[in-house]
Amino acid sequence: MANRCPSCGGTLRFDIQKQKLVCEYCESEFDPSSIKEMTGAGESEAFGNEPVENPEGETIDAKIFTCPNCGAEVFATDLDAVEYCSYCGTFVTLESRLAKMQKPSYIVPFTITKEKCMELYGEKLKKTHFLPKDMKVENAESKLHNTYIPFWVYTEKMDAGAELHFTGLEEWSRGNTDYKQEYFFDTHPEGTVEGVFFDASATLDDRISEQIGNFPMDSLQPYNSSLMTGSYADVADVKKEVYVDNVRQKGVEAIAEKMKQDFCEGDRFVETFHDTTKVKSIALKKDDNTYSSVDAKLAMLPVWFMTWKNKNRLCYSVINGNTGKMFTEIPADIKKYSLASFLIAIPIFILLELFLTLMPKTLIYVSAALSLIFLFLRRGALKKLKRQDERMDDKGFQNSFGNETPSDNSKNKGKVKGGLPFWISIVGLVASAFLIYKSFPDDIINYACVIFNIVATFISIASMVKAHNLSCSRPIPHFFDERKGA
Repeated sequence: MANRCPSCGGTLRFDIQKQKLVCEYCESEFDPSSIKEMTGAGESEAFGNEPVENPEGETIDAKIFTCPNCGAEVFATDLDAVEYCSYCGTFVTLESRLAKMQKPSYIVPFTITKEKCMELYGEKLKKTHFLPKDMKVENAESKLHNTYIPFWVYTEKMDAGAELHFTGLEEWSRGNTDYKQEYFFDTHPEGTVEGVFFDASATLDDRISEQIGNFPMDSLQPYNSSLMTGSYADVADVKKEVYVDNVRQKGVEAIAEKMKQDFCEGDRFVETFHDTTKVKSIALKKDDNTYSSVDAKLAMLPVWFMTWKNKNRLCYSVINGNTGKMFTEIPADIKKYSLASFLIAIPIFILLELFLTLMPKTLIYVSAALSLIFLFLRRGALKKLKRQDERMDDKGFQNSFGNETPSDNSKNKGKVKGGLPFWISIVGLVASAFLIYKSFPDDIINYACVIFNIVATFISIASMVKAHNLSCSRPIPHFFDERKGA
């Protein structure tokens, strides 16, 4: 599909700053709602008429582009050749095909310009230490691309006669006395909870879409493909049923918070219902019907994408194209980090040498304790990294690809291997326990054990820094291998 200029037939592009369609050739400007969309079949649809909400299941014809490197799928309304994939950071001619896809109900136009994105990115970098030189502002603009991401916009309506049961637990202290109090509430909720957003793309990590925040409900407009001219758009491949339980949970949390506020304002609870109160809820079914109904509409929402590629890892900088809220993955430059650590360690060593005199056995206790602490910290960092790389907390991805990938093994998911740093630390701890138990008089052996523990600690710290850098990135995706029929 392509939007052509009524004056000269040139290609129209949506200008974010002007919020109008601008012709690339004659520079004429048009209101997006006044332009007819010309389809490949010669049919046209007037977007200037009063919009009607799209019925469930209505489809549109779209040109789907598939990246031959990672298999990510996007579509475009007016681009004959897409030459860049935001998900794997590859400049490559994407393969295209015609397909039918669900027609979105809503769209939000970009209001954050490319220049504003660069300003926000520059402000973010000012607060960042040990920044890799490749990620500096001057290298960023060419990597910035505007993309529409499909989101499900949920509305929850409370059923008449529904009943919710809540339990509240409050704990506080006064002087030397600890207090604990429990509350039990029954309520019949009324009304609706709207504006709950979850991304409908299995390609985009849920962790990223959550970090860039929601979109204002009043910014939603009836779907008009002319607003997408000059942008890519991700394909919606996550069913709306996937997040229904999450929507209900958010609704219950909103009700619980409202109840807490109401009770705090009442005379009976004004002195006892503290800010520390934790309200937990149990939503009960009545007559085999849930307490609410959930509806979802598909919306195309604006997102700015920057992709940084380093060997076989990717870092993303993602900006909400309507609010400007940013999610950025910035690893630490190992050389800069090591130099800073060395410079900080010198004065610390001098101060310890001047004011403290530690005996060999005491040093063994201290070095072994440090080694054990960083051993557990390293294991926690690696476990978090493994969950992130396997996208175990990404509900949309797991629903689309989780049952197809070899890594989806419940016995192995989330588990991490110890590796060489783990066994070096274990050897040092065993040796320390043995020397403490035997009380060897030879200081050389004791100091050797201390040095071994310090080396093990530094290896664990280096491994943690590496894990941090990896957690600030992600492996190059290979949706091509995971997507059915690809």
